[in-house]
Amino acid sequence: MYTSSPSTAQRWSSLFSCEFSLLLALAGGVLLVCGLWAREPVWIGGGAAGLCLLARDLPLWFGPSPKTSLREIATRLFRGTGPNNSAPAPAPPSPAPRPKRSAPPLPTPLQVADPEELSSTGDLVENLVATGRYALLLRRETSEHLTQDQLITAARALDEAMSLAPAGKVLLGVAAERATLGGDASGLIDTRLGEGVVEVEAFYIDRWPVTNEQYQEFVSAGGYEQLEFWPEEALPAIFDFVDRTGEAAPKYWLHGHYPEGQGQQPVVGISWYEACAYSRWVGKRLPTDAEWTKVGAWPVEASPGRIVQRRYPWGDSFDAKRANLWCAGRGGIVDVDEFYDGDSIGGVRQLVGNVWEWTASALCDSTPKGVDFPTSLKSIRGGAFDTYFENQATCHFQSGESPLSRRHNIGLRLALSMSQLVSVDEHE
Repeated sequence: MYTSSPSTAQRWSSLFSCEFSLLLALAGGVLLVCGLWAREPVWIGGGAAGLCLLARDLPLWFGPSPKTSLREIATRLFRGTGPNNSAPAPAPPSPAPRPKRSAPPLPTPLQVADPEELSSTGDLVENLVATGRYALLLRRETSEHLTQDQLITAARALDEAMSLAPAGKVLLGVAAERATLGGDASGLIDTRLGEGVVEVEAFYIDRWPVTNEQYQEFVSAGGYEQLEFWPEEALPAIFDFVDRTGEAAPKYWLHGHYPEGQGQQPVVGISWYEACAYSRWVGKRLPTDAEWTKVGAWPVEASPGRIVQRRYPWGDSFDAKRANLWCAGRGGIVDVDEFYDGDSIGGVRQLVGNVWEWTASALCDSTPKGVDFPTSLKSIRGGAFDTYFENQATCHFQSGESPLSRRHNIGLRLALSMSQLVSVDEHE
């Protein structure tokens, strides 16, 4: 959530409280100069990290004035002030209707415009919607600057691009897999301890994986230079997130642009940190393991303590024609609007197949007791075009990757907590 800018006194107070950061930045500068003189890569890297910390904190000391207009908020959105995900819980917008079985139209992003070049608030709203950043307009601190029609426009964009998943319980891990195979999972479920079953709140999730064309907006807007969007632990590695020509972009791009003809394919070659930065830029987040599983398996609590859910998004039987896996014979990544017969109940496409998807969860968070994984591994879900075994493409199979991995078959889709949104009725 965007907050009011600090007063002059608050800035001076923050400046004095950040004395340690200034000393660290000064030491970083000295270390960088010494490293360049001595040609020591370790010194150079340490000095650069110190200067990155200084650059990150500068907006806190020299921020804009307390009174914030919609244009100023937009300028911060475009130029580097990311959303805070700890928003209050207003009334949610109306649920998204389930789409028809035919492939729904994909959003067509436009190039990001500088807010100072936009002639009116309407142009600003249109630009944010067109570039997939409609979620920023539906936050309380932004929506109060909009007309009812503009808010409805943003809400319609959300309903078209995202599917609503209701609150409820979902089985994870060994318990989920055994239950869908007809086995007895009761001994693996303990609702009091949260083992095997997780309660999730209502949320929205993207109907398609994020495409190259959508991610291009982030790259073109200078997202790799806006440190506020990046997890702090990623800063030392951010200079390695480049394409084949050394430009800041996904691994398999050229000159900061996706390959021709692949605009509607899922973006791949991005690390978990890049996925997080993009999600913050558009005002969303990565889904958790439980949320991802709930959308695909669509659990139903048949009776107290007994949860029934699907093995695949379309049902319990495997069908090679419903997902882009090895057995489909496509041999590579396809556009995100293909394989609509594999849609989930909520109209979410390609949860299984085409590309694996990063989640917000660590791999060790949902593994059985006694099974240990490195805490740094992040969970990935869904399988990809080169996944050979069908049991690795269920709604319950989980794998993991280093957050620094930039694989050819891992992409992302984003989620949005319902509690973070202002409702259209509340705005009236």
